[in-house]
Amino acid sequence: MENTNKFRQAALTFQQKGVYTEYPKTSRAFKNFWNEERKRSLEGYTAPDGDYITGYHYFYLNYCPIMVVVADKDKDGNIIYNEDGTVKGNRVRMFPKFWDGDYEYFMYLDEAEKKGKHGAVLKTRGRGYSYKGASMLCRNYFLIPNSKSYVIADQKGFLGGEDGILSKAWDQMSFIDEHTAFSKKRHFHDTDMHKRASYKSTGPDGVVLELGYKSDIIGVTLKNDPHRARGKRGKLILFEEAGKMPNLLQAWQIARPSVEQGGRVFGLMVAFGTGGTEGADFDGLSELFDNPRGYNILPVKNIWDENMEGTECGFFMPEYMNLEGYYDEDGNSDRDGALKSIQADREIVLKHTKDKTAYKRYIAEKPVTTVEARMKLSSNLFPTMDLVGVLAKHEVDPSYEDRLLKGFFEINTLGEVEFIEDKKLKILNFPHKKEDDVSSAPVIIYQPPTMMPDGTIPHGLYIAGIDPYDHDQSTTSSLGSVIVMNKLSNQIVAEYTARPNTAKEYYEQVRRLLMFYNARALYENERKGIFDYFELKGSLHLLTEEPYFIQDIIKKPGVSRKVGLKMTEQVKRYGEGLVNTWLLDMHDVTKNTTILNLHRIPSLGLLKELAVYDPNPKKNFDRVMALICLMYQLRAEITFIPKTENVNALPPMHMRGFFSRMLKDELIAIKKPN
Repeated sequence: MENTNKFRQAALTFQQKGVYTEYPKTSRAFKNFWNEERKRSLEGYTAPDGDYITGYHYFYLNYCPIMVVVADKDKDGNIIYNEDGTVKGNRVRMFPKFWDGDYEYFMYLDEAEKKGKHGAVLKTRGRGYSYKGASMLCRNYFLIPNSKSYVIADQKGFLGGEDGILSKAWDQMSFIDEHTAFSKKRHFHDTDMHKRASYKSTGPDGVVLELGYKSDIIGVTLKNDPHRARGKRGKLILFEEAGKMPNLLQAWQIARPSVEQGGRVFGLMVAFGTGGTEGADFDGLSELFDNPRGYNILPVKNIWDENMEGTECGFFMPEYMNLEGYYDEDGNSDRDGALKSIQADREIVLKHTKDKTAYKRYIAEKPVTTVEARMKLSSNLFPTMDLVGVLAKHEVDPSYEDRLLKGFFEINTLGEVEFIEDKKLKILNFPHKKEDDVSSAPVIIYQPPTMMPDGTIPHGLYIAGIDPYDHDQSTTSSLGSVIVMNKLSNQIVAEYTARPNTAKEYYEQVRRLLMFYNARALYENERKGIFDYFELKGSLHLLTEEPYFIQDIIKKPGVSRKVGLKMTEQVKRYGEGLVNTWLLDMHDVTKNTTILNLHRIPSLGLLKELAVYDPNPKKNFDRVMALICLMYQLRAEITFIPKTENVNALPPMHMRGFFSRMLKDELIAIKKPN
């Protein structure tokens, strides 16, 4: 845009003269001026050249001073620099300038409100979103009678204090009361969490009356109780620091009936926040952003992430928009220049920071893509950004599910394992929701078993890891998960992650899956049920013993080996290291091209679990636990030296005649439903 000061004429007049208008207060011109300003602030403003901004944006630019950092200058007007070459600056109060990023943000909210939708916003830090939110609260308070505007946060510290959104709203309110014709009395509610525009008056019978606009700004703290969001019938509901709100999704759904009734939407809800949060608190905002239509949020096309063109998401404000020093006098962003500066800063941080979490936090708080903004921080040692990149490619691939086989195993009249394909079955997402049908999640075949020319599957070619469960009913969200791998190619070929109505149903599908691939599996033996079931079915040969090197990990030599793996803290930590090593191992694609194992993971659920993995034992990462068991099995068989008594049962790879024969990829006993 050009000449963007055309949207700020009221503010520029105040800066020059100390008043918005010099017309006498009793004059018609004075009244007309303020009526026009009210109209622009409510309906938006179209400049003489045809450019338009929204009402919220106009009010913010002209009536809501903010604190900004400006360069210090000497008496001759020269900028003062620090010893390290940085510019010396101070925070001063002044009106906001026009930025193209703000223009896009307010236009997004305006369109959402007009269409009866809401807003979800992921943003970089340092762009004044609390000030913008405060101005929206004040605009409704001063200009819309009987309106209620709420701002909801998990903790009071996000609302008040020196830098809270309500503190900024109260500062703006004081300015507007002092310098405009919009001022309001507050006789009934005037606290740090609630201000109401009304005044006391005495009726004919001496009864105290409440008169005036009766508009409110109200702060609400959830304190981990999402039900505090109930009944907030507001013109506007802001969820401040939504990226640090553990119960955001529940609070959002609880609040929706307060602004929606039937097919009518009479209030706007906006959740905005920044990445860089540790733990699961960020999950809610990420869910709103990724799946806007499910929460009546206005979706936009994702223009920020590679390989995700055409997908929908919420509104995103990247670091390169309106970065200090990289926008012109009209507020238009120099995106290319900003990106170069951002990359240079990142290289400095990476070079001088040994803590990986600190570097991740820096990127998540100053993201240039939505993937970076959603990057979770924890003690996750897995390569988060690489995993999310692979995940993004799968999610935007329209043929992804067409390449999979989904279904269940059956035993035919000849005693053979048959796979019955059913394309209608839904793959279980991570994290799964309460309403998801975890009982009918399918077995997924990514690659069929490889058979020898004689129709057999080589012993030892396929291995598996199992994270089982025992109880038919559960108060947790834990699932059973089994992952099968081709040991020769290092590729995951099948998965079954579900929780059928009975544990025996799960065990039987796992047993048939192992038979289908002629695979043996290592399982977490804290759950005894799977051992008993396999023993009853005469299938203990499908389960493997605890890896011999476990004794070195737990530092208890002489401990007898049992079937399965006991997932102690030491064993789990070592297993995480095995997984990370495998993820980063190179795989030759061609003579001159190599990729990492993680690039070949076909499972969306596993990629998501690995990307947000947290070793906290209270959290469920069932696929990762299955993968850890699988990695122990892989590690054990790499150095496996068979004893005399088990050579015939499971000879080593070089004795099986496998390498001298041609392999043929055929799908064995797979049927499609009629």
